[in-house]
Amino acid sequence: MTSFKSKLARLRPLPAERRGSAPLAPAPAPLARDPAAEDDRASAPPPAPPVPGEADAVGAVPAAAGEVSAEAARPRPAAPGAPAGGGARPSLDELRDRISRIVARGAPPTPRADPARGELPFHVEQTPGGPLYVSRTRSLAAARVGRAPLVAARDADPAMLALLALDPALAGCDVRRALFLDTETTGLAGGTGTVPFLIGLAWFDPGAASAGPLGEPSSDGFVMEQLLLRRLGEEEPILRRLAERLEGASMIITYNGKAFDMPLLRTRYVMNRLPPPPELPHLDLVHVARRIHKARLKTRTLIALEHDVLGRVRVGDVPGGEIVACYAHFLRTGDEEALLGVVEHNAADVLAMVALVGLYGEPLGSLAAGDLAGVAATLRRAGALERAAELADAAVERGGGAAARRARGDIAKARGDKARALSDYEALAAEIDDPAVRLELAKLYEHHVRAFARALDLADQGTAEPEPAQARRRARLRRKLDRAAGGAAALALPFERAVAGGADGARPCAQPAAAPEREGEE
Repeated sequence: MTSFKSKLARLRPLPAERRGSAPLAPAPAPLARDPAAEDDRASAPPPAPPVPGEADAVGAVPAAAGEVSAEAARPRPAAPGAPAGGGARPSLDELRDRISRIVARGAPPTPRADPARGELPFHVEQTPGGPLYVSRTRSLAAARVGRAPLVAARDADPAMLALLALDPALAGCDVRRALFLDTETTGLAGGTGTVPFLIGLAWFDPGAASAGPLGEPSSDGFVMEQLLLRRLGEEEPILRRLAERLEGASMIITYNGKAFDMPLLRTRYVMNRLPPPPELPHLDLVHVARRIHKARLKTRTLIALEHDVLGRVRVGDVPGGEIVACYAHFLRTGDEEALLGVVEHNAADVLAMVALVGLYGEPLGSLAAGDLAGVAATLRRAGALERAAELADAAVERGGGAAARRARGDIAKARGDKARALSDYEALAAEIDDPAVRLELAKLYEHHVRAFARALDLADQGTAEPEPAQARRRARLRRKLDRAAGGAAALALPFERAVAGGADGARPCAQPAAAPEREGEE
């Protein structure tokens, strides 16, 4: 078996300049003996002697076990940015230097597009709170949304709007100083993380100084102003401009603004440490639309109203569910084309609200028959029975159908005109199968006409009442019907006896009176 010492003896000695110049490394710990490995080493043939000059040609001879060459032991310079002292942790300044060098290796970021210098119709106004990106246009006097003229909103009756909104505070407002408002936001959930990035405003301007398309001076019209949040964190100039517009307005007109837009804007004022905007009377058109169009339209979104009520179809409009993604894409890339459709969508929403106010402010000459029935029903709820009856009559005459007859019957009942109510309810019951209509007819037949048999027949068919109430009504009508039948029999008995007595030659008064029947006797 060849020993380790015999192998070491066959190695050539190191040169004198390398021998002794390098410190010896600590000897490694002895390994555990493996008998099988030792047998393999013993059976292996002895290594061939080195060829003279081979070591010089190849390079340095491997050092013996436990020795380190001088080249390996020589200290190496630290890498740039590495911590001094070997295992010491880098300082904060050293980490910052590393991060700066890594960031500097990448390409310079692409500058964001400036909306004032591209496709977006915005210009920059320098304000004390920062740059404000504004787009302002003016409508012509003959401008329309579908078949509805915008100028009709100027002459809308505030008393009618107050009745339709069921809000008396709107009756004293000047519609010519109303501010129309709509927002596009980074989300629909609300809260502090949702930001309005586009605010659309419109108001009536009684004397535009700009000229029309052919150079003629333009008359009254509405001004459309849009405020764009180019970068997150630059809300202050937008909120200050909005506060200025609100201070000069008499009322706010929105679509679902009471539940979403205005609470969100008030939150943004708080988040930016700005004074809150003034509280103004608020006309939310979504509630008015639900009351007026519920019998005719299945959905009452603003786009649906624009299509079915105003008669305009949007072509190429950005869906509401994609608005957030469009703005996020604009923030990342500066692509103005992605935001151009959102700006047009917001402008269309604001102008649609202006047109709806013109229709609702004078409904008799502008709304369809089915919608007039909804207006009449809403006015009945507001207590304006005379005006409600006028609109209900017009709705029936124009072919408003079941909704118009139902509205006129309810209004007649509220006014005390039970004959008119009975006539309308009877015609309605012949047209549709409605338990609520049968209930109204049963009440009129019982208390007004006193036709208990007819009322009981309607009650047996089912009314819009809970089952205990229906059972009580049927029992009461049967008792009334029995009493009426018993009274009729009692009135007929003396007459029959009088006829029988006259035939025998006796006086009717001489006949003995019959004893009254007690309850329960047949």
